[in-house]
Amino acid sequence: MEPNYVYGDAEREIVKSGYEAIEAVLVSHDTDAKRRLLFYLDWYIDPYYKHDLADLYEPLKELLQKMVIAENEDDVIEDALFLLESYTDPPYERLRKSVDEVPQQFLPKVLYLINLND
Repeated sequence: MEPNYVYGDAEREIVKSGYEAIEAVLVSHDTDAKRRLLFYLDWYIDPYYKHDLADLYEPLKELLQKMVIAENEDDVIEDALFLLESYTDPPYERLRKSVDEVPQQFLPKVLYLINLND
């Protein structure tokens, strides 16, 4: 079965509800829900659309870093890394502190991100 990346009203409502609702989905075991929400977040946190990220930016950046370390679905990790690289700024302290826990195939990208400020 193909992964479901199509987001809709449910994902919009999750983001409107705030960080706790976003976190609940992204730490859940529902891989399709994670994919849909990450895809929606790609649109939502893109600076072009000028959404107010004041309360969301830092906690979301931290959560995406945790996902890279703890997630077991490669495509979800790829999406989290994409969002980190595309829409956040260094430093990436959680990744730096836990670099030995990063899945091997993602190590080059993580090393790139944590060395951006060096």
